[in-house]
Amino acid sequence: MAEATIDANELAALKDAAKAFDRARMKQIGSFHFAMVMGALTMWGAAETWAQVTGWAVANFVAVANAVVAGVVIPSTIHEWGHFTGARLSGSESPVFEKPKGYFFMFDFPIDQNDKEQFAWMSWGGILAPWVAVILAFILLPFGTLSGQVLFATLVARAVGVAAFEGPIVRAVGEGGEPSAELGKATRAGRLPWSRNVGNVAGAACFALVWLIV
Repeated sequence: MAEATIDANELAALKDAAKAFDRARMKQIGSFHFAMVMGALTMWGAAETWAQVTGWAVANFVAVANAVVAGVVIPSTIHEWGHFTGARLSGSESPVFEKPKGYFFMFDFPIDQNDKEQFAWMSWGGILAPWVAVILAFILLPFGTLSGQVLFATLVARAVGVAAFEGPIVRAVGEGGEPSAELGKATRAGRLPWSRNVGNVAGAACFALVWLIV
């Protein structure tokens, strides 16, 4: 029986089709995430304007609540895109999902198909990305408002929490550990809730410091 073969032109066409499909999924998820981030910022901005115009306690409460929401949505989105960017820069196998899982998770990273260096690139992308939001917030946010202070503190809390959980895993892998094994150890040891608590403490300390300074 003659074996089926694919010539160079057919192979190139298949690769181009796969790239176009990948870009289409990236664009779809990117649009969804952009709308989420813009929506969170708009809701916070509108609530803060309401608070400044009226001075009502309920308006200030809504502004602070929306600041917390924005402080979670923004770094969570940036964190995932940081992971994705690191994965793609390292040439990792990182297929994009058809639609986001849990609102933020947008791609798969099959550990058995990627090496430790690629895992490190993927991980550091996610660790560092939330700090971009912190830096931009430090430059752009109105620290004279309570909700602005809360938003900044929440961004710091999320960035610290991510680093506290993922940083030791990357370090352990760099020292010879296997990515899946180190991730499993951290999960079983309860480091995820622990890292969130670390982030919350850091965020509270940041808020107190900003509040005292301003």
